[in-house]
Amino acid sequence: MGPVMEILKTISPIFVIIAFGYFLKNRKLLSDGFISEANRFVYLFPLPFLIFTGIVRADARGIGWLSVLSITLPTLAVIGIALVAAAVGGYRTAKLGSFVQSTFHGNVTYVGLAVIFYLLGEKGLERGSLLVGILILFNNALAVLILSLASGKHRSLLRTAISIITTPVIIATFAGMVLVLFQVRIPSVLMKSIGIVANIALPMALIIIGGSISLSTLTKTLRPAIIAALLKVIVLPGLAVLLCHALSIDFRAALPAIILLATPTAITTYIMARELGGDTLIASGTITLTTLVSPVTYLLWIWMLETF
Repeated sequence: MGPVMEILKTISPIFVIIAFGYFLKNRKLLSDGFISEANRFVYLFPLPFLIFTGIVRADARGIGWLSVLSITLPTLAVIGIALVAAAVGGYRTAKLGSFVQSTFHGNVTYVGLAVIFYLLGEKGLERGSLLVGILILFNNALAVLILSLASGKHRSLLRTAISIITTPVIIATFAGMVLVLFQVRIPSVLMKSIGIVANIALPMALIIIGGSISLSTLTKTLRPAIIAALLKVIVLPGLAVLLCHALSIDFRAALPAIILLATPTAITTYIMARELGGDTLIASGTITLTTLVSPVTYLLWIWMLETF
């Protein structure tokens, strides 16, 4: 039980803080208004700053085409499986779009980066930040496409592209990569100032997630939420593990990618479902269920990869 306890001690504080956020919200010490405003603040500033600093300090040469394949191919495979499951379950239009999106669109920024940082440290965060930028672009483009096609609310390709590339996290990703590419040095005072704001991101994000958990919506959509959760936190990272084995990628090197794929469903799936004609109940139910089970699934995945 030694390795299991070590992993548990490393990642359990993340979920303790999420539970703390749920407690504060349940006791009405945090309002819906605060959760909404805090989420917007973290989304606009601390989180992009965190990703930016991670990329600037990282070695971009460490992200090769195998790393990109390890996160994109399993995602496409799970979407295919989800479409079959949706057809069998009789999900159409709004339900179809939200169900499929919930199976692959993970909370890579709030939960994924937190697990990577507390498990793998600064070096892991640097590598994870590069992967997050790629995954956010990929996931958001797929989510908009799937929701639009399923609901019939088609958006122009240009408008979709602009909405994706102008998000703060993507801007931070591009900015960091440009500075690394041209070897531009940032003044230490500015870098330290950005770092102070970046340090707010993870603890605030975890409290926001806890405050956003809704058990009441889960009971209304339990069946699709269970299927989507299995695909999200079991099948998706499992396919990545199999792919890494097939491509002879060292599991330790692949750990940041697998951690990102094993994240619970992103809160933004609810927002996108609301804006693009999806089913908000399925999105909310899957977010809640995957967040609740992710401490156990993370423990199992990390233990397996560290042991074998």
